[in-house]
Amino acid sequence: MAIRMEIELSKAQYNRLPYKTTKITRGKTHGDIIGLLENHGIKDYQWTRLMGTDQLAFPLSVQRRGMEQRFLVKLTVPRLMYPKKNGRYGPTTMTYLENVSWRIFWWHLKSKLEAIEFGISDEVREFMYNIHYKLPDGTEVSLGETIIENAENLSKLTALEDKRRQVESEVIEE
Repeated sequence: MAIRMEIELSKAQYNRLPYKTTKITRGKTHGDIIGLLENHGIKDYQWTRLMGTDQLAFPLSVQRRGMEQRFLVKLTVPRLMYPKKNGRYGPTTMTYLENVSWRIFWWHLKSKLEAIEFGISDEVREFMYNIHYKLPDGTEVSLGETIIENAENLSKLTALEDKRRQVESEVIEE
């Protein structure tokens, strides 16, 4: 089930909002997202729209301690909302900033995929709160929610090793 992410922006947030004047449509951004996924080797993906909420899902395969683990990543496109006045004396209504919401989602996904590609982070760190799995009773939960709800038990777990390595470098002036 898609989680509705409706975010009501304050005036200060709206004034600093990137892409608020974007001319790139939701449809164009949707296509850009598909291209982004495919350029990063994600060939299987699914878009779902439920009750006005758009969600992207794709499988994620991770190698940890010599074992392959498969997860499902689910990302919800935020619905950025801002009160706008209809005419000088008209009522103020909450307006869905659709093109802006989709563009911000694209940049959010792009930054995560590039962080993975260039070794700044890894798949689990980038998508922890978006990795979903089913419990034996069929309930679907996210990895991040499970960790937060069971924080008191974390001391019983062994930490995952950090696969990043530090490289020494020097500057050579010519």
